[in-house]
Amino acid sequence: MAAAISLIAAEAAAQETLSPEVAALIEAQAAKIRDLEARLARLEARSDAAAPSVSGSPEPAPRPAGAPIHLAGGAAQTTPAAASKPSGLAPPTLRGRAQFDALVHNNDEGSQSTGTEVRRFRLGAKGDLSEQLSYVAEADFGGGEVSLQDVMLTFEAAETVALSVGYFKPPITLDELTSSNETVFLERSAYASTFAPGRRVGVAARAWGERWGVSGGLFGETEDSDLDTEREEAWLVAARGYVDLLSGDPALHLGVSAYHTELPARGPGVWLRVRPETGRAPRLLDTGAFIAEEGTFVGFEFGYGSGPLTVQAEGGGVDYAGAISGPDFSGWSAQAAWRWTGEARPYDIESGVFGRIRPARPLGQGGLGALETGLRVTHLDLADETVDGGEMTTYGLVVNWLPITRLRLSANLIQARIERLRANPVDETLLTLRTAVDW
Repeated sequence: MAAAISLIAAEAAAQETLSPEVAALIEAQAAKIRDLEARLARLEARSDAAAPSVSGSPEPAPRPAGAPIHLAGGAAQTTPAAASKPSGLAPPTLRGRAQFDALVHNNDEGSQSTGTEVRRFRLGAKGDLSEQLSYVAEADFGGGEVSLQDVMLTFEAAETVALSVGYFKPPITLDELTSSNETVFLERSAYASTFAPGRRVGVAARAWGERWGVSGGLFGETEDSDLDTEREEAWLVAARGYVDLLSGDPALHLGVSAYHTELPARGPGVWLRVRPETGRAPRLLDTGAFIAEEGTFVGFEFGYGSGPLTVQAEGGGVDYAGAISGPDFSGWSAQAAWRWTGEARPYDIESGVFGRIRPARPLGQGGLGALETGLRVTHLDLADETVDGGEMTTYGLVVNWLPITRLRLSANLIQARIERLRANPVDETLLTLRTAVDW
């Protein structure tokens, strides 16, 4: 058709040299061609509007993924996409932390030592299995060993009620439940680290409101406890309750935590060994192994946070009972921290602990980060009846600089005094420098 039109156009251009009869004939042919083109266009339009499918019926609309397919007999099946991962769930989040320490240790007997270590190096992940079921899995590779940290499933039964099962900490003491990313000092107080039972396999529930929280659970032994046919598992029941009397900023925390443990008659016994609030320091208190059938702990918590100031205090003890001995041990700890750059440690009512510092003016964004100093005093008494584990009083000073939220540079000075019934007092001085990062 295009060729014919071109030919006519060429001929029309030469009309001036043609006779009137020939020119009239060419014009009539061009008019017929234009009429045929118009008819063809109309036919093509009708064909596109009513184009049938191969079977002669209209093409079905695409089926949404996972939509049911109804088969003969009335049974409904789903497309393969229905078995895929539910939509709306975020992929797992990788997380971790690394803490590198350098230590200088001196005592009044003239002994001196230095050392370095990877205090913590944790890798893990957390995510959702459904809208109500989440998981956390984490391991620590610090100190030349591999150990499990939190490995658990959590079910949100309601907006303010959660159930957890797995390997995690029983709800005991304010300091023990505060993450190592968020503690003021580099290590938890000797009081908390001694009397808190540490991570165990168990099941627990917690609930909270606007100004209160409660938690409790049933736990077995630690993850590395050997299976022994000659004895039974040690069991522990733990509970914690707290209130925030001021609800917000300032926060005024009052709490109590307790546990009762049943110990196997033919077991390794109880053995408490305590470091002076420093990662690689020697264990200056040591009760030795003693046999007990049960133990009961009760501890009290106090916390106050207002702007750049936070104050914490805890105290309590554990009472062991047995046929041979039943010693009672006790302790307490008090600390205060001040942020010179004005940041607050927010109080979280869901967990009942104070959170991390977030620099108001990070380094590189118009400021130098956050600067915090803290003071702490701890006393621990592990001497009673036939057990002479000794007494220890520690005085701690810490300086924390956070150029950005997830990077902390710290210097922690500890002065410890150890007293025993049948030995002279010993004074220890320990300085730890730490670089910590988390993600």
